Amino acid sequence: MQIYLTFDYELYFGERTGTVEKCITGPTAMLTEMADRQGVKLCQFVDIGFLIKLEEAIVKHPHLQQDYTLISRQLEQLHKTGHDLQLHIHPHWEDSYYDGNRWHCRVDRYKLSDFNDLEIADIVHRYKSALARFCDHAQLTAFRAGGWCIQPFERFKDVFRANGITTDSSVFANGYYESAQYAYDFRGAPLKGKYNFSTDPVIEDPEGTFTELPISSIYNSPLFYWRLFLLGRMNPHLHKPLGDGIPISAPGQRFSLLTRWTHNTVSVDGYNASLLNRAYRQHKRRKQEQMVIIGHPKSLTRYGLKALEQFVEKRKADNQFVTFRNPQ
Repeated sequence: MQIYLTFDYELYFGERTGTVEKCITGPTAMLTEMADRQGVKLCQFVDIGFLIKLEEAIVKHPHLQQDYTLISRQLEQLHKTGHDLQLHIHPHWEDSYYDGNRWHCRVDRYKLSDFNDLEIADIVHRYKSALARFCDHAQLTAFRAGGWCIQPFERFKDVFRANGITTDSSVFANGYYESAQYAYDFRGAPLKGKYNFSTDPVIEDPEGTFTELPISSIYNSPLFYWRLFLLGRMNPHLHKPLGDGIPISAPGQRFSLLTRWTHNTVSVDGYNASLLNRAYRQHKRRKQEQMVIIGHPKSLTRYGLKALEQFVEKRKADNQFVTFRNPQ
């Protein structure tokens, strides 16, 4: 099996974004040290819109240069040592700003589809070009939508094609959520590790020119999430996220998790990492040849990091840990 270890490299987007060092560069360094010990490579889906906005803000707020330097040096080092950088777009940065003390994330236009066609074309081209400063432009072929908001793909397909983006990794089978800020509907997506599509990443088209490498999904009972929340309160040293920000509001999501069975991503974030081996066995039963694991450096916990390393140690002999940059 090919196993992808992917991470959304970003701040929080709620009332407090958190700091670059605690949400991004510090946890990413810990993940990279683990990967180097195990001889595997990671893929960072970089929220490059933040770096663009950060660079703009330095003109008025020179102290932000430190944050820009921390991120740019880390991205350069990740690419130099064989790790993968791919495109992750959170377009709300177009409307967000820094007031001299903190970032204000305006999420009225959180989805790429909230922008008009000319704006979408500009954002995709400009963001990819900015990320290409840290790696080979030709290797930037994969995309993950902010908030998994890849629909309606018809709005993006021509722009993606023009910018050499051929692979998406936003879908997770049977995932569904809708709120004022963002929405996705992956119900009915193929239970496959990889498939082609044309205009809708949830509908397989063997002749399609785009590839979906879906994030692996798992079906969880409410008891799992009750355990997760209780552990976080009983042993915060192990289970508290390293990031120091606040997530964007997701009305009703916690209630849903605590009261009904739900489909969610296979993740290394916190106690979710305890499900990695269960998800792996599920993939083997389904004869899926790819497994895509997601994580967020900001949501990394000491427990999650240890569970991830144990998973890699156990599975690396019989599987390939790969990236979009090096799929074989």
